[in-house]
Amino acid sequence: MWKSISQVLADQFGAYYLIKEKECVHRGEIHEAWIISDGIQAVFVKANERSYRSMFRAEADQLEMLRKINAFRLPMVYGVGCSSNHSFLLLEALPISQQSSLTEDFGTQLARLHQVSGTKYYGLDFDTWLGSVHQPNKWHASWAKFFSEQRIGWQLQLCKDKGLDFGNIDQIVQSVAKKLAKHNPKPSLLHGNLWIENVCIVNGETATYDPACYWGDRECDLAFTELFEPFPIKFYENYDRAFPIDREGYAERKHIYQLYYLLNFSQRFLGNYVHLTQKTLDKLLER
Repeated sequence: MWKSISQVLADQFGAYYLIKEKECVHRGEIHEAWIISDGIQAVFVKANERSYRSMFRAEADQLEMLRKINAFRLPMVYGVGCSSNHSFLLLEALPISQQSSLTEDFGTQLARLHQVSGTKYYGLDFDTWLGSVHQPNKWHASWAKFFSEQRIGWQLQLCKDKGLDFGNIDQIVQSVAKKLAKHNPKPSLLHGNLWIENVCIVNGETATYDPACYWGDRECDLAFTELFEPFPIKFYENYDRAFPIDREGYAERKHIYQLYYLLNFSQRFLGNYVHLTQKTLDKLLER
């Protein structure tokens, strides 16, 4: 694998890349992660079995798509490749600061992303992943249909396949569709996986990574930022100043959007997420 990585980086940098330093920094839910260096240029490596190449390609394409908009800091993509037994994604190794609070302008930057016009439909040209879970993005003209079926219904079925039964899937999907039936937001390009674990401070500015992009309701991104550890209050104030949202309507829809992430976490991690998901679902069905 390392020889293949050196070859890809040599093509990227225009000179042979001899790996002199190599440190495994993460063996996580899906991939192994490494920081390598030739003594000059540090590179972040995600690696897995060869079959994961499509996942790495999708992540690279999303980062490049977001980078073209130039809304906020992202790691540069150096390449995607394979060896005989492995696939890998090569990214800029961000010099992450120990500062934990987001910079105040990140809310304004996210608003800039959400204001970009691109399509009148909801979805994306290719499927993505939310963590380890496949995320279908088939285009739809109806937001209610897209979100109820390809987000809630999809996750409910995956949960059921793993023995997590949250109730009648058709009934829940119909209920979500009904609640969103009169909501027709202008499609925004979403980061899709925007929570506190996927942001950091780099040279005094907020950077983000691990996207799960699609064109959808911008409130989905905001809802996830509030789910576990909310972003600083200045983030929301600056976002609302740059691109105001319907606070009353959002307060109702937020829990529907958060349900998608809770279902995803339930099947990935079980534990308390299952209880929180059922509690959220029960409240939604009562209304």
